[in-house]
Amino acid sequence: MVSRLARLRRRARIVLWVEALAIAAMVPVGVIVLFLILALTGAGGWIVDILGLAGLAATVWQAYRRFRAPEPAAIDRRIERDSGLAHRPIAAIEDRPAPLEGAEAPLWAAYRARLDRAIAGAKVGVPAPDFAAHDPFALRALLLLGLIAAWIAAGPQAGSRLAGLLAPPRLFAGPAMSVQAWITPPRWTRGAPRLIGARDRIVHALAGSSLSLIVTGAGGGAPAAWIGGKPLGFATLDRGSYRATQPLLVSTRVVVGPFWHRAARFRIDVTAPTPPLIGFTVPPHPDADGRRIDLSWRAESRYGLKSLALRYLPVSAPNARTESASLARGKRLSGAARLDLLASPYAGLAVSGRLAAINPANLTGRSAEAKFTLPAPHLVNRTAQALEDVRRALALTPTLRPALAKTLIAIGQSPPGAVTPGTGKAIRRFAAAFAAGGGKAAHPEAQLWTLVQRAEQGAAYRSAQQLDAARRALEQALERALDGRPETARQLRALLDRLNRTTEAHLSALAQQAQARNQQAQPMSMSAIDRLAQRIAHEAAAGEEAQARRDMRRLRHMLNQLQNAAPMSAAQAAAQRAEQNAAQALSRLMRRESRLMDRTGRRSLPPMGNTAGQKPGPRSQALAQEQQGLQMALQAIRQAMANAGLPAMPELGNGKRAMAGAEAHLKAGDRAGAVPPERAAITALQQASGALQSMQAGHGTGGGPVGLGRHAPGGHGEFGNENRGVLSLGRAGAHSEARQIENELIRRDAEPGLPPPAHLYYHRLLGNRF
Repeated sequence: MVSRLARLRRRARIVLWVEALAIAAMVPVGVIVLFLILALTGAGGWIVDILGLAGLAATVWQAYRRFRAPEPAAIDRRIERDSGLAHRPIAAIEDRPAPLEGAEAPLWAAYRARLDRAIAGAKVGVPAPDFAAHDPFALRALLLLGLIAAWIAAGPQAGSRLAGLLAPPRLFAGPAMSVQAWITPPRWTRGAPRLIGARDRIVHALAGSSLSLIVTGAGGGAPAAWIGGKPLGFATLDRGSYRATQPLLVSTRVVVGPFWHRAARFRIDVTAPTPPLIGFTVPPHPDADGRRIDLSWRAESRYGLKSLALRYLPVSAPNARTESASLARGKRLSGAARLDLLASPYAGLAVSGRLAAINPANLTGRSAEAKFTLPAPHLVNRTAQALEDVRRALALTPTLRPALAKTLIAIGQSPPGAVTPGTGKAIRRFAAAFAAGGGKAAHPEAQLWTLVQRAEQGAAYRSAQQLDAARRALEQALERALDGRPETARQLRALLDRLNRTTEAHLSALAQQAQARNQQAQPMSMSAIDRLAQRIAHEAAAGEEAQARRDMRRLRHMLNQLQNAAPMSAAQAAAQRAEQNAAQALSRLMRRESRLMDRTGRRSLPPMGNTAGQKPGPRSQALAQEQQGLQMALQAIRQAMANAGLPAMPELGNGKRAMAGAEAHLKAGDRAGAVPPERAAITALQQASGALQSMQAGHGTGGGPVGLGRHAPGGHGEFGNENRGVLSLGRAGAHSEARQIENELIRRDAEPGLPPPAHLYYHRLLGNRF
């Protein structure tokens, strides 16, 4: 019985504690419900947060002060009340009687038995706080209805609004603090700033970038911020707005806002830019003209190239000074170039070269090593040769300067070869300055190269310099036209007139020099240069950039020939005369063959069907005899070229075989069958004529009509296309080779004063029937 009573008391104590706590929590819970209602309706904010916390703390404190733990008597009364026991039997069970006498003992035993039966049936009910006594106006029900209504009104935003209650109160961050962050890449990348999103946790940036932060709604003071663990300073933009900028050199972490309210937090991984990758696609090698170095390259660089140069030094002197030659298209990731390195002090030596590419971040990438031999300048004058030897020795071994100074003084006092008085005086003046040292002998290799040119060119030196300046001005004007900045027709005409004047002066000086040396001056023709320059200007204005650039390469080739013209020896003059005579003879033979083809296919003759097997008429016999005469003339031209030492041309053999086939058809009376071989003979003669012109261009005969031969500059590929005998237009574009040939034939056919046979010939080539 005692153990059961102890269990009842423990249970009753718990029930009374629960009821007491429930009554004490009524007001704090009411404050919480009211706070939830305000949050669900969107009326939250830092003020509501503070007021809610303050009200909750006050009510909890008040409840704590009023709270009283259940007393033992109250516990027994709760058991008796829930069990319906009258007369407080639990208190009576604790009584202890005085010593019993006689009949009292049975009475007490009966009394205790009745109490034990009462306790055995006792129980404790569930907690039932008396809310009505403490809330007579039923405000608790009103708050519950308000919470339900606010939840329904919030709809899908109820979850996010309630989740916002879990954030600590924003005591120092302001009512609506926001952070905008972006990274500005280095200026050399030409990239746009990149905004950092609110969900970005890791951001990548290049070294040298800058981080910018703008904080708004921060209240009366800048928020706390750290970068790399160090405080980040802000500058004030306006009330509540602040800005900070920080360069990025290493990877770091950015945190904005105090620990109870992180406005921004992310990591920046900083990577260093990489140098470009560069390599030769075609190793450097001497050009066919023996004056320049050809090379091509390919590079990989994410941010493009700032410059590209070929750097080289002699193989025999690896400790010598490194020379550098800038590439004309140095900002392109791939391309080709022809470098004139005759002015290099290492001209004529085997050198080791590398490509050096520099990107906008000033990082340099180098190619693999390539070994090649620089072309050597062709010097005839012995004084020029001696000066060139001094220049090379000075570049290879600068420690020999005292000995080389004595050599220069000796050359100035007694030049080994004939020089003009002005050149001799310049050599002596430079030798004295070189021996004494000082500023007058600065850049001695460049000054020596000027003296070499003066000694070699003699009286034509100044005219050559003027011609070079005029040439460069014309090239620059045409380059501007290709870049979309065309010159006016008057400006272009002025540049061409200047080139003509300087060319005439240079040719006059060359003629005088050739006469003094018993040599012959090279003939020059400016008409082709003039026409080609005008055509480039028109093509640039019409937007035909590809064709204009091809013609620009042809023009440079012609101007190089003009600039580098030199007197010829007797053997060279004889070879040139033989080439010119052969070209003229081929031209006459082509005209005769074209007239023969026109007469063969003329409509005034009998029908041109298949007349094979028929007896040939007198007309066919006459045409066959004329074709035989042309074949003999071609054989005479081949023999004359062989006697002059000119190389054999397979085109002439093709022409002879085509003429023989045409003669066989004509002898058989098949005039229709004779027309195709006659056309093939004309094509072969055209190819041979073009090959002769290329041969003359290779000998430096000046600015003649290049571009018609097999290897004429400006064609497809490095040295031009082979001329083709048959071109099918098909769907050829407006700028294709076939369309260009067709347009040229139509233009020539429209020229005034053209003889009738020429019209017939052009019409037959164009495929017209009339």
